[in-house]
Amino acid sequence: MNVKQTAPVVAALAPLASAIAPLVPVLLIGGAVLLVLDWLFANKDAEKMPETVPVDKTEIPRKLAETPEFRQIPAEIPAKPAAVPRPAAPRVAVSPPAVPAVPKIAAPVPVPAAVIVPKIVVSSPPPSPIKKKVVSREDMATVFQRGAKTLTRTAAVTALKSLGFGKTAAYAALSPDGRFSAWLHCAPDGIITWTDAQKT
Repeated sequence: MNVKQTAPVVAALAPLASAIAPLVPVLLIGGAVLLVLDWLFANKDAEKMPETVPVDKTEIPRKLAETPEFRQIPAEIPAKPAAVPRPAAPRVAVSPPAVPAVPKIAAPVPVPAAVIVPKIVVSSPPPSPIKKKVVSREDMATVFQRGAKTLTRTAAVTALKSLGFGKTAAYAALSPDGRFSAWLHCAPDGIITWTDAQKT
């Protein structure tokens, strides 16, 4: 072939070669894996199969080959003659040696040593006042001194806490939309005042 004839053939095979090129390593690795697996499993199968020797049909079973001359088993095995027992010597009773009596002495009783137990002093905080669960109208009037006192929200919460209420209950009682909104007046600057007369 001349160069003019081979150029179109090579140009036609170029895309095919570029498509096959990535498959070559995959095929090589896959083939190697198959060979290794075949070798591993072929050896295991060979180990599992016991080698069998073909049986020679001409071999006579051993039991048939035994004759009375070959293997003579006596009909009765004689036992050893019994030995004549010797006359036993007379036994003499020997009493145990006398042990002198030892007077019993009471063992001294150990006196337990005085055990010193350290006194642990734990300083515990004073018991907290019993928390009331519900703030009443009288409690609010007491905090604001029946309207004579004006307080900020923080100061009013502190005063309610000193009466034994929790922080959450105090903030709920001082809420502008809360239960006591009819008696509370909340100014824009944060000052709260109490009025005994209900709003109309």
